[in-house]
Amino acid sequence: MRLTRFIPVAVMATLAAMSCNPVEEIKPATEVTGTYSGWSKAEFQYSPTPMVSNTQTLTVTAEEGGETVAVSYTSDTWGTFTVTGAAVTGTDGTYTVTGSGKTVMGMSADSQSEYDCTLSATIKSADDFTFTFDIPAVMGGLKITVQPGEAPASLVLSGTYTGTLNMSVMGSAMDPVENATVVLDVADDGKTSLTISSFGMGMMTLEDITVDVTLTESADGTYALAAESIDTMAGDINVTGSLSGTVTADGSKLTVSADIKPGAMPMTINVEFEGTK
Repeated sequence: MRLTRFIPVAVMATLAAMSCNPVEEIKPATEVTGTYSGWSKAEFQYSPTPMVSNTQTLTVTAEEGGETVAVSYTSDTWGTFTVTGAAVTGTDGTYTVTGSGKTVMGMSADSQSEYDCTLSATIKSADDFTFTFDIPAVMGGLKITVQPGEAPASLVLSGTYTGTLNMSVMGSAMDPVENATVVLDVADDGKTSLTISSFGMGMMTLEDITVDVTLTESADGTYALAAESIDTMAGDINVTGSLSGTVTADGSKLTVSADIKPGAMPMTINVEFEGTK
C-alpha cells in the first residue's frame, strides 16, 4: 500500500524538477561565432572584370545577450569593415546574418575615408558560407563577396595587362610601345585566349591579334601560356607563328614572347611584352 502511494509522488517530484531546470535555449548568434577564411571578389561599376584576392579572413563575435553579432573584416586592398548589432536568424544549420556598419578605406593612411556599408551573409559551416558587403558610395557601387576556398583561375588571371611591348626584326629593335595592352581571358572550363592589342607603325601596323593558348599551372603556382602554332587573322592579314608566356600566381603580372609572320612577310617579328594588371 505504501509503495503504491510512493510511485505517483516520485513521478510528480521528477516532473517538478524538470520544470525547474528547463533545457537551455541555443541562440543563433552563438552558432555562427568564429573565424571564416576564403577568397574575396570585388565588383564595381568601373570595371567589367571583378578583382579577386585569396587568403581573406573575417571574424564573427556574439555580442552581449547572444542575440546579435559583430562582424570584422580587413582587406589589404579595400580597407576595414566593421558591422555591429547584426541580426542572426535561422535554424537547422543554416543561418542568415544581416546588418549595417562602416568601412574605412583609402589609397594611404593619410587619405582614408569612412563609408556606410551593409552586410548580408548565409552561413552553414566554416566551409560553407557567403558574406557580402555593399558600399554604395564607392566606385559607383562596390560589392565585396567573401566565400570559402581559393579563387578560381578564371577570375584570378583574366583581365587587361598594361605594360611595354618591344619588337625586333632580324635583331633590329624598333621603338618600344608604352602603355600597350594584352587581354587574357580564362573561361570557367579552362579555355584560354590572349589578345595583343594593335601595335606597330605605318605600314607595319597590325590590328588586334587573338590567339587560343594552353594554360598550365606550374609547381610554384605560376601559370605557363603556350601557342605552338598560331594561325589567325589580324584584321585582313593572316598571322602565323608561335607564342609563350607566364602569369604570376596572383594574376598581377604577365609576360609574353611571340615570333610572328604577318601575311607574306618573309621575316619574323619578335614581340616581347611585360605588363601588370
